[in-house]
Amino acid sequence: MRGFFAKLIFGARYRLTITGAEQVPKSGPVLLLGNHISWIDFIFLQWALPRAVCFVMHAEYYDWPVLRAVLKWFDVISIQPTSSRGAIRNIVTALENNKAVGFFPEGHISTDGEFAPLMRGFERILKEADAEVVVIPFVINNMWGDFLSLAPKEIRRRQKLTLRRPVGLNFGPKLDSSATRAEVSHSIASMLN
Repeated sequence: MRGFFAKLIFGARYRLTITGAEQVPKSGPVLLLGNHISWIDFIFLQWALPRAVCFVMHAEYYDWPVLRAVLKWFDVISIQPTSSRGAIRNIVTALENNKAVGFFPEGHISTDGEFAPLMRGFERILKEADAEVVVIPFVINNMWGDFLSLAPKEIRRRQKLTLRRPVGLNFGPKLDSSATRAEVSHSIASMLN
């Protein structure tokens, strides 16, 4: 249902091409780990998958009153990087309840269009989860320079204005719950255009 609404709202602006979605299990605990290139990466992820995905979002944005209702509907888990203990517990609980959780392990939206080093949080989550979690790396391509990215104005102005911007969402091969930062980083980097 969420994917239908995501496509309905954003389908006029973006043409999403999805590859590898069959890698994502239809049930059971899944941690989706990918690059963070725009404000609406979570929308593309939900659009691509038939199952509901919980998302992890920085508390600063989660607390915006105008967004809070929408974010609650998307099952967003708020995280405060300086004190993430409670959020990590909430993510582990979601996984142990067989949910899919979308997580952007760079920790922030890219400010230069480059893939940043991954933070350690997801490794802690995998160690603490009692369930056998499937890890699925993913990549969103061609959003750098869009008005919903953090590209500088001069880069956004140079972008060709198209009504239906092509965006790629690629899911990589499954990893198990012993996945390391190096393995996930390599998988994500190998799918970037």
